[in-house]
Amino acid sequence: MRTAFALCLLLLGVTTVRADCTSEVNDAFTKLRKSAAFRMETKITNPQGTLTMSNDYVLPDRMHQTVSMGSEGPQQMEMILVGGKAWSNQGNAGWAEVPEKFATTIAKQMKDTVVEPPKDESQFECLGDVTFEGKTYAAYRAKRSAGKADGAPAIPAAGAAVDNVQTVYIDKALGVPVRNIVTSQAEPDKRLFDGTFSLRDGLKIEPPKL
Repeated sequence: MRTAFALCLLLLGVTTVRADCTSEVNDAFTKLRKSAAFRMETKITNPQGTLTMSNDYVLPDRMHQTVSMGSEGPQQMEMILVGGKAWSNQGNAGWAEVPEKFATTIAKQMKDTVVEPPKDESQFECLGDVTFEGKTYAAYRAKRSAGKADGAPAIPAAGAAVDNVQTVYIDKALGVPVRNIVTSQAEPDKRLFDGTFSLRDGLKIEPPKL
């Protein structure tokens, strides 16, 4: 669960020189963090298999995470974080409070990877208006070496280290990110990471009933 939680915000690659639009991407994620609540749905694929994750956030300190993984049928795990306390439910076995030390670690990870802007020096270039899955977005991309992610563990590419390509699609009306997709530069049609963001006004996250 701890490893899954860390896999949140990610990568990209470019070959031509275009305007540096990093500030526009940063502004969009800042606006997302300032929203009342939002959800991030993620699918991560690597040689070990596929992991799907849904994270609901009410910042600064509330999260409800659901993780499914495993090649032989999904193994589901849930975690709720409220302030400095956390509870887990593994395999629908029932909710239980986790040790204080572990809860503190989860809270710190959320602060470092979600609440605060990631400590990252990647530069995004503007791709302009791009039609993606039937809708037009403002699109951006940035190149990073395989194995580096925004405050998260590496997503290893198969074989030698090859640059990954992260493409961020921003809703032009709302000014917030909608999709964050990572591919290997060597296999651009193969998604290593696919993240979807959506606003969730009115969402409440409370401690589970034990």
